[in-house]
Amino acid sequence: MIQELLQSETLTTIPVEDPIVLCASDDNYVKPLAVTLHSAASSLKNGNHLHVILMDGGISEANWMGLRETLVDLPISIHVLQPNLREFSDLSVSHHITHAAYFRLLAARLLPDTIEKVIYLDSDVLVQCDLTELWNFDVGEHYCLAAVDIACPFVDAYEAQAKFGTLKKAIPHLAAISPIPNWRQLNLDGSAPYFNSGVMVLNLNRWRKESIDQKLLTCLRDNSNFVWCWDQYALNVVFAGQWGQLPPRWNQGAHVFEFPDNDHSPINPFDFAQMRDSPALIHFTTEFKPWNFHPFHPLRESFYERLDQTAWAGWRPERPDFSLKRWWDLTAVYWIRKWVVNYRKARSLFA
Repeated sequence: MIQELLQSETLTTIPVEDPIVLCASDDNYVKPLAVTLHSAASSLKNGNHLHVILMDGGISEANWMGLRETLVDLPISIHVLQPNLREFSDLSVSHHITHAAYFRLLAARLLPDTIEKVIYLDSDVLVQCDLTELWNFDVGEHYCLAAVDIACPFVDAYEAQAKFGTLKKAIPHLAAISPIPNWRQLNLDGSAPYFNSGVMVLNLNRWRKESIDQKLLTCLRDNSNFVWCWDQYALNVVFAGQWGQLPPRWNQGAHVFEFPDNDHSPINPFDFAQMRDSPALIHFTTEFKPWNFHPFHPLRESFYERLDQTAWAGWRPERPDFSLKRWWDLTAVYWIRKWVVNYRKARSLFA
């Protein structure tokens, strides 16, 4: 069932015993959104029902028809909200990210007080477990529950290495050493963990009490020269020291496959192995998405197996015409990555 909501008060009818999921999408992400929603609804057990609040950043009627066809007869209800994109027009976007990525920052404002917590999922997630299990995690007094970002699991990896002494093998393979580059000016703990914002359990009660939406937006604007990873920067800055950790398997980032083996893991080896080998949620992070032509992600076929159960069954990306720029971009990414790994290995010899 898909219901367009003109006023968020209508959401007060959602039973809070069932998992409530918040997503955001536009036409660019409709196919992966269909995979996210179909896999989430199909993974439910014991008669559980899923309520999804979808923040629509611009989905065409043709794609809405596809979503309706995809979700018919599944235990899922979709409630649609249309936030104002102009509120984020001054915030930066790049690569595969549009302004819809910032919608999650308004969760407490857009949803009624009767909804005290919500699961937030990016629209590029493949769900492999019953989300009721995630829903039942106790958020306590934390702003949110989230999993460490396997691509950059610390505010500053060198600070964490100095404190814990266990990251020497992992550091060369990280996507970023310091995802909050101005952490010192912000008086943050450089050795503290850093989380990925694509899978979160949000404590909306606390968000409302502290007007968190305004604090997050202010953080992005005041630190615009340092923002990396868009909304994720603000969430990690504002929530520093006050978020709870989910087991890493609840957010398998694509970067987990960049580490050669468990010995190179930047997190507990057992948690790392679970994230890599038995993820509850597969999150297709980075700009190299499985629905693009180049097959970089090792679980790409898992995405298409699920896509073939949606209204887009049989769809595959066409080989793009040769472009010197595209070839150079892909080649440059590969060689830059190899250079960075080798540079960091050499640096570690003198640390």
